[in-house]
Amino acid sequence: MVVDHEAEPNCSLDRRGFVAASAALGAALLLPGVARSASVRLVEGSVRVNGKPATRATRVRAGDLVETGPDSKLVFVVGQDAFLLRAGSSLRLETPPTPGGKVATAGIRLDSGGLLAVFGKGRRLIQTATATATIRGTGVYLEATADQTYFCTCYGEVELRDKTGAERKLVVTGYHAPNMIYSHAVDGRMLAAASVKDHTDVELIMLDTLVGRTSPLARRQQAQEAETKSAQPEAVSEETATAAQPEVQSKRRRKKAPSHPAEAEALPFESSSAGPAPDVPVESAPKPNPPPPPPEPELRLPPARLD
Repeated sequence: MVVDHEAEPNCSLDRRGFVAASAALGAALLLPGVARSASVRLVEGSVRVNGKPATRATRVRAGDLVETGPDSKLVFVVGQDAFLLRAGSSLRLETPPTPGGKVATAGIRLDSGGLLAVFGKGRRLIQTATATATIRGTGVYLEATADQTYFCTCYGEVELRDKTGAERKLVVTGYHAPNMIYSHAVDGRMLAAASVKDHTDVELIMLDTLVGRTSPLARRQQAQEAETKSAQPEAVSEETATAAQPEVQSKRRRKKAPSHPAEAEALPFESSSAGPAPDVPVESAPKPNPPPPPPEPELRLPPARLD
């Protein structure tokens, strides 16, 4: 048996997307607390239960066949389990009564299409044409055809097996670990790792909300947000320091101009552009030539006296 521990694909929660999705599903979907047993919460497009059109008043019972047409979906709750059935799907539920009159999903079979589901405590069995999965308190997404099953353990614990019994895999994860289960071996394997597709954290959080639970994915998002906020002050200080550098350099360039040529000669070279000044040799000022000696006084004799 192979144990597949937590994976970290890029499937994060967008808070704005969660608000938009919640509004689209209507206020009735977001009521907290224990959900009503086998209650339909949303019907879009063509949805049939046992061949009859489904409405918000439809009750889903043990052994019922639920089918969705193109561009359709159904959101419904059974006890502490919540489901979102995609377009073009065929699903059969087994929901026998439990002691005390409570209702719980014992097992489901998805013959075709896609199903997103969150489950309360207890053991559940999920079957498709190619796979069998035993789950406990888990969020899952699966897509089924006659040849293969895509099965993502979104959080929790799932034991996957192919229908031949050749391989089985225990998946324990806190965040999306998808696998493919084939009807015939592919590259020598009946089970293989896959990539996350066609479902979101927003939808999973919404389904857990319908049954009065806080999704582990919501708690994960809150922890990430708290971590981001704690790191923000340091990032701001770095940005402030970076922004201040050009101003400091500008102040250095705005030095008082020398008032005397000799003073200018004594100053080192400073570039007008930002950055350190280049090393430029400063030549010493040429020494002035000594002034010429004053001309010697001309010797003049007194005029000769004539006797």
